Amino acid sequence: MAPNSEKPRTNQRQVSFPHLEYPVTREEEPRTPQQWLKGKRLQDGAQDLWRIHDSLYDLTTFVDAHPGGAQWITVTKGTDITEVFETHHLKGLAEEQLPKYFVRKTDAPRNSPFTFINDGFYKTLKLKVAEKIKEIPKNVRKRSDLVTDNLLAAFVAISSLSCWIMSTNIWVGLALIPASGYLLSSLVTCSHNYFHRRNNWRMYIFNLIGSSYSDWRISHAMSHHMHTNTAQDIELSALEPFMLFLPYRTKSVIEQLAALYWPVIYSVALVVQFVKEVICCAVKVEGKQLTLANVIPFLVPTWMWYFGGLPLHWTLAVWVATLVFASFFFIMFGLTAGHHAHENFFEGDKPRAQYVDWGLHQLDTVVERIDYAGNHFKSLTRFGDHYLHHLFPTLDHGELKYLYPVLYEHCRKYEEQLRTTTFYKALISHCKQLIRTTPRDFTEHNRK
Repeated sequence: MAPNSEKPRTNQRQVSFPHLEYPVTREEEPRTPQQWLKGKRLQDGAQDLWRIHDSLYDLTTFVDAHPGGAQWITVTKGTDITEVFETHHLKGLAEEQLPKYFVRKTDAPRNSPFTFINDGFYKTLKLKVAEKIKEIPKNVRKRSDLVTDNLLAAFVAISSLSCWIMSTNIWVGLALIPASGYLLSSLVTCSHNYFHRRNNWRMYIFNLIGSSYSDWRISHAMSHHMHTNTAQDIELSALEPFMLFLPYRTKSVIEQLAALYWPVIYSVALVVQFVKEVICCAVKVEGKQLTLANVIPFLVPTWMWYFGGLPLHWTLAVWVATLVFASFFFIMFGLTAGHHAHENFFEGDKPRAQYVDWGLHQLDTVVERIDYAGNHFKSLTRFGDHYLHHLFPTLDHGELKYLYPVLYEHCRKYEEQLRTTTFYKALISHCKQLIRTTPRDFTEHNRK
């Protein structure tokens, strides 16, 4: 296959990792996941194939056979998938199959600072977790399914009830809208548990909030999870210029005031993303197009109107208000999950080293909310147990609590600490990060 003929259009380097190229499409509008992938194709040296470490593979014939679904393979063609490959396969089966698709080696350096050394922190932890998984109760995933299904039923009921009651008592109906939004936020967070894994019907629930599960597989699972708080994390760039989390950037007074006006941004963010999604699909921006999945968000006002009995225009108003509350809760719990604390590493800070074990980098970018620890429901609905969720994203949230003893023991061996906080402290800390402009030093000496 012919290499991609396009060349990166910038010589800009990353701040924390100056030996790496800065993501070429990071500031390009409309900042879609597809644009991020376009940039990786320009800079990853995969030559229209799939790159894993320093080898190139042709996975074309494997697309339909991939157990996780075709999307994981098709959208990543022409990119470096090292991080995704290493973290999404725990049993060793993928490594056994991979040589069949080998094409050639490449001399081009990886545009990533992360390593996966066999005797390093992450790879040795991965072996321990693969063994421990065998001891996890078999019904854990079914419990997660039950929580998700019940939340779906509850949301359908409450959202419809808010419209029905509003037709007779407007104040009681209005009071139900925040509850309906909270249920939608919890439900969609549950669905996030499923789009990290192989294709299943519950991943489509994510679209009820107006977002696209297939886009979030790229922006969240492939970008944020794999490149947390680096220049390649598009969950940070998507909020710019309204919220600047990167510490090295000059921040105006208005930008620093985001530490106060963040509730407004959180309330409208997913509504704006919904509108943006529809427009981008309608005009086919960067390969996006309308599909049946784009109809899913509109199921909500449909059942609200059908069961609620309100006129259509009032039903639509209640729906939008529900989305606003859902957006607020979803992003508030998401951005306090662990990554946006002012003690964490961000692009602009000085890293442990210019090349760092991927698992150790995750420790530098998470502060765990301890008040959710071990609670199956809260872990599932509020992005809990976040250390292990980031380290092993394909595991069910309900399974993670059984693996923490392994992680604690492993961290003691490597003389690493798991940092913890509470929800309210995390909320304050993420505000401090919005005004932080002084880089932190995460080298070995300064971390101790």
